[in-house]
Order: sequence, then structure tokens, then C-alpha cells
Amino acid sequence: MKPLERLKSLLNSGAALPLARSWAVERTIDGHLAKLEQQLRNGAKAYVPQDLQEEAVQRFWASKRIDSFRDAQLVSHGIALPVGAKRLRLIEDRERFPVLLDSVDEYLPAPRQFRRCYQGLLKGYFAYDYERNDVPKVGAENWHTLRGYLAKRSGDVLQGERNPQWTQTLQQHVTLFGLTPCERYGPALLAGNSHEVDDLREVLGISDGSWFMRKLFLAQVHAGVKKPDAQFLETLYRLLELLQTNEVIRNEGLILVLNRFAQLRPPQLAIPLRDAAVAWWGNPWLDTNAMWKHKDLAPEAKAMVTEWLKLEFITAFFTLLAEENTGDDRRLRFWERYVNTISDIRFALGSEAQSNTSPDFQKLRKKMAGLVVPLSDNVRTNNAFIMRMGPLVVVEFSGYSNACYGYDARRELPFRYDMPVVMPVDGKNSLKHSKRELYLRHQDGVHGYERWEDRFEEELATNFGVKPKKSAAPPLVLKRPATPPATSSPGAKVASPTASPQSSAAPTRPAASGAGRSSVGQTVGNWRTTAYSRASLSLFAAQFGLSIDDLSAQNGNLWVRTDDSHLGINEVLLRWGFEYKNAKKGWWHKGR
Repeated sequence: MKPLERLKSLLNSGAALPLARSWAVERTIDGHLAKLEQQLRNGAKAYVPQDLQEEAVQRFWASKRIDSFRDAQLVSHGIALPVGAKRLRLIEDRERFPVLLDSVDEYLPAPRQFRRCYQGLLKGYFAYDYERNDVPKVGAENWHTLRGYLAKRSGDVLQGERNPQWTQTLQQHVTLFGLTPCERYGPALLAGNSHEVDDLREVLGISDGSWFMRKLFLAQVHAGVKKPDAQFLETLYRLLELLQTNEVIRNEGLILVLNRFAQLRPPQLAIPLRDAAVAWWGNPWLDTNAMWKHKDLAPEAKAMVTEWLKLEFITAFFTLLAEENTGDDRRLRFWERYVNTISDIRFALGSEAQSNTSPDFQKLRKKMAGLVVPLSDNVRTNNAFIMRMGPLVVVEFSGYSNACYGYDARRELPFRYDMPVVMPVDGKNSLKHSKRELYLRHQDGVHGYERWEDRFEEELATNFGVKPKKSAAPPLVLKRPATPPATSSPGAKVASPTASPQSSAAPTRPAASGAGRSSVGQTVGNWRTTAYSRASLSLFAAQFGLSIDDLSAQNGNLWVRTDDSHLGINEVLLRWGFEYKNAKKGWWHKGR
């Protein structure tokens, strides 16, 4: 290496030179001496110039033997260093790597020399990422051999009572050479305590680029999913933040979180988890999204997110894309009950929905990717919702006055998804066709049925065997903790995640009672100026975790079940004409 190149190398690696930290000005000579003593105990002489390592590795590559302790030390430090024109690494050589380990063993009778070689091997152990896709098989095999060697010889670095700090630290962390080297640090890091890891990295010189850092993040995910249900839910948002900012571990970590969440009983709905999974992996029922087919993902976890997304699509259509001018949400509530029978969903979007630039529409279209077919119609606001349920394809239109069409999926459909659809009856690629098997209007008191829902349900069950989901408690909506746990940043070098996964639905609901009351008043926002409708009430209740008892279909009353301790909620309900009934701990709508 030329003199200038060597100088540049030394300057670039100056941060790795422990004694370089002594250049910082100390206020007292005592402090300066104390720092020097600590650095020496930590192993200040571990620094070995990179150019000398390269030269020693190249000599060893050619001769296949170690001729001196100096070469043993240099080659040990350079096992993961790419050298020569072909940029070969010693750890990736099947023949030479075992020779090196045998040569290092020859210095066991001389502990001081042995530990200098050991320290170099330890450095290579943390530097070589054995899990990278481009790592050759022999490289991964030699890394595992190295792990076993370091574990076996970890006690041989000690000599008497006075030893460098790193050798003593190593004895306390021999789990670094186990199958789960970072598992013990996960719980503390998840709780925001990184002191142990900070000290470990400082003493052993573990860099930011080491595989160790990736394992640290995963250790926090493992720690979170091992917690009891209540504590796991408390840490869920923290886990999602970790995965949001660390793409390298995202897939593996999300599998762990989804599998764990699917085990919860009763079932719960976590909007941020749903949105993160769909944003990172795409729609779970599209074959093109491969991660949903991962062998480690539990089938019930995929089914859980699939149901969540279908529910969101049903809600989005009838609240955002449809024109429920009557202010009710009967169509929404009816089709929600069939979510488990729906195997496919498609959207036919008119020009208004396709071009709308509002955040709600943009986020919704992103989730709909692969499921949208253009709707060509003179009325820009027209849209359609197409559901496959068993042998039946159902088409609901955004206009409430439009009838619901049903087609037998076992026969050729009168429309295709690879070209724009239209609405005129029997038009080319029309969603409305005389070949329909069902033609049902949303009108009460027709054909002897008091409610149109009763007729729809009987027609679906009798003619197509399609039945609604059996009555069951709806999933609970997970609420974000009022005070999120502290973030952890081992060694102040691990990025501290701050951004939550983007949610494309209503904001995460704060607690409806108890903790979080102050935040409710601050988040009602646009609800203060939103006009009342039954659909608006449903969205408001969904956002803030309120339950609704709607007995209006039975000539009863409409109730919102919550107390009067939330000023923001009180303000909106009062403006919408609700009246609080203290005896029944709920809000009653005067107009019902």
C-alpha cells in the first residue's frame, strides 16, 4: 500500500482506534488518567492496521501456513476482510480456515498471545454477516464453526486475576455464541433500558453494521410476543414502530407479531397492525403478494388480516363511495355479517373516485391496488362493489335506489375485470344484465317481507347456500396506550423509531373511558362541524370506541352507550341532538 493510501486508511479507521478517544480534553489530569486506564483495560491494543491484515492474509493464502505470532494475530483479525483482486475472504475458504484455527490453538499455552488472536477472531465473528443472501454456503458453515470455537475457548482468554476488561465481560455474555445470541437483551431493550447492551458493544467493539444489531431488534420482537396477552397488546405499537424503521427484520418480525395476535381471545381489531401488514405485504388474497404464502405465517393469521381488510372495504364503500342519502347504514350492517363468506372483492370506480385527491381517497385507492376496474358512466359519482360469495357474485351500486344484482359464478359472467365496466342494462361489459340470477331492491314491505334485509337473507340462503356469519361478539378495537413505552437505542447508534405505520382508516381510537379522556377532547377535530347522519354516527362511534344500540327498526330508540365524562364527545353528541340519560348511562337521540 502506498504511503498516502495507508495514511488515508489510518485516518478513516481512527474512530476504531480506542486510544483516539483520549484526544478529547479532560477537565482534570485525574480524569484523563482514569480514562486511559479504562481504555487499556478494555484492550486498547486491539487495533490492527488494515493494510497489515491484508498483507498477512495474502501470505497465508499463498503458503497455507502461519509462520509467526504476528501473522497469527493479523490473519485472525482479517478473516472477514476481502483481499486480493478477487476480493476473497478467508472465512469463505473451506481449506484454509480450519488451518488458521489450528494455528491459533498452538498459542493456548501463552494466554496473552492467544487472546490477541482470539480478539481478532471475535471481531470477525461479529463483522461477517452469515445470513446475507450473497454469502456462499461454505462461509456460513465456517461462521458456525467459528462460533463453536469461540464458545469453547472463551475461558482461555483469562490469565490470573488481572485481565483486560473485554475478557471479563465476555465471561458474563457467553450466550453471544448460542443459537439466540441476543434473546437475553430483548426485554430490557423493549422497556427502554439499553445500558447493558451499550456497555457490551463498547467493550467488545461491536459495530453498527454487525448482524448483532439486526438480532437485537428481533430480540425485542421476540420479547414482546412472549408476553401475556395484556402486556403484549401494550407493546404492540412499539413493535410496529421497530418494524417500520427496520426493513431488514420487517418480514420476520411481522410474521411473529401476526401469529401472536391471531392467538388472542376474544378476537381484537388493531387498525395499525392491519394497515402495516397491508402496506408492507399487499392484499392477503391476491396471489401476486408472496409474503402471505410464507411457510412460517400461520393460516389463522392470514385469515385474520383478510377479514379485517374485507370489513374495511365494506365499510369504506358504504360510507365513502356510496350515497346513503337516507342517513342509515343498513346496507353496511347487512353485508358486514357476510364477511366470512366473501372470497373476493372488486371495486368499479367512477371518474370522481378515481381522480379524488383527498387523503382518504388516496389511501383507500392504494389499498385497493389490483382490485379496481374503471366504471365508465355519465354520472361521475357512480361506483360499484362486487363480492364473490360461494357460487354467487353480488353487485351493489353506490346509488341507494339501484337494485342489487346477483350472478351465478359457475357460469360466464356478463362482464370482465380487464376492461372498463358500464351500467346501462345489457350494455357491453355492463354490471347490469338480464342474465342476472338475483334482482333485489332495498325496499321494505315488498313480497311479504317487512324488511328488505329479511328477503335478501332468505334469497341468498335458499338459492345459493350463502348464509351470514353466525352471531358472535364483534372484535374489540385495540386502543393505543396513553403513554407509549420509552424507545430504546442501544449505544445511541440504533435508530430510535418514531414514525408509526401509516393508517388509512379512521384514527386509532383512544380509550372510551378511564385513561385517555383528555385526549378525546383534543381529537374530535372536524366532528365539531360534521352534519349528523346515521352513517356519520357509526364512523364517530368507531373512532372513539363507543357502542351503539339501534332499536329504530323495531320502533325503539337510538342509544350511544357512554357516560358524560368526555367533553369532546359530549359536545358532538349534544350538537347532533342527543340527550344524556344519567339513569341509563347513555345518550338518547331525540329524533328517534
